[in-house]
Amino acid sequence: MLTILVTGATGALGREVVQQLLQQQHQVRIYTHKSPPTAAENIEVYQGDLRTGEGLIEATRGVDSIIHCATFFDEGYVTDRQGTRHLIEAALKNGSPHLIYISIVGVDRSSFSYFQMKREVEKMIESSGLPWSILRTTQFHNFVLNIITSLEDKQSSTLTLPDGVRFQSIDGSEVAQALARLASQQAAGYLPEMGGPQILTLAEMAQSYQRVYAKQNNIRLEPLQGEMYEAFRSGVNLVPERAVGQITWETFLRQRA
Repeated sequence: MLTILVTGATGALGREVVQQLLQQQHQVRIYTHKSPPTAAENIEVYQGDLRTGEGLIEATRGVDSIIHCATFFDEGYVTDRQGTRHLIEAALKNGSPHLIYISIVGVDRSSFSYFQMKREVEKMIESSGLPWSILRTTQFHNFVLNIITSLEDKQSSTLTLPDGVRFQSIDGSEVAQALARLASQQAAGYLPEMGGPQILTLAEMAQSYQRVYAKQNNIRLEPLQGEMYEAFRSGVNLVPERAVGQITWETFLRQRA
């Protein structure tokens, strides 16, 4: 049984990773900025703050691997930049465990600021002196669902979408399984990327959403602006040669309906 630390363990992906590790009979530590949740057997909870490094020395002591899922859209991406730096420093003081990082397909080919930050963190990990593995995946199904629901105007029954946007979304549970497997393996550097089973336009995905949830919105495509939309129009977020995910967008929707 290995001892595995998970950062971002209270987020959507982190929760899935923790469940996968528990199924594999590992001792799991979670590092959280929030008030510690009630922990199940085989879970140790460490409270701290990645931005300052509070609690990281204690959390990384004696661990075999770290799965770094924490990310946050704060100003300057301090949680990601400073947090990863603090995590590396703590890990180096505690036996240099295997550091596993979840990244995104296309971060090395885009001017989108969030992607550039993820690439910066990748380089930080590369030069850290720790044994490391980095897994890049496409966007998660629930990320796309959040985009669609955020653009839904319930008063006018209108769904206004950015035109030209495509996704190859993947189910978070499949990514969590891959990350959990890595925790008991040797560091491998950059791993083969993971993409979802289909490439769909956002309009096609919205039509499936409406069909599954019996919505009657009028779908409108507009040239909505923003660096995120431009990144997803460019196609850098797609990896058709690595369509390894099994759970389709519509299956994901039906599982949640």
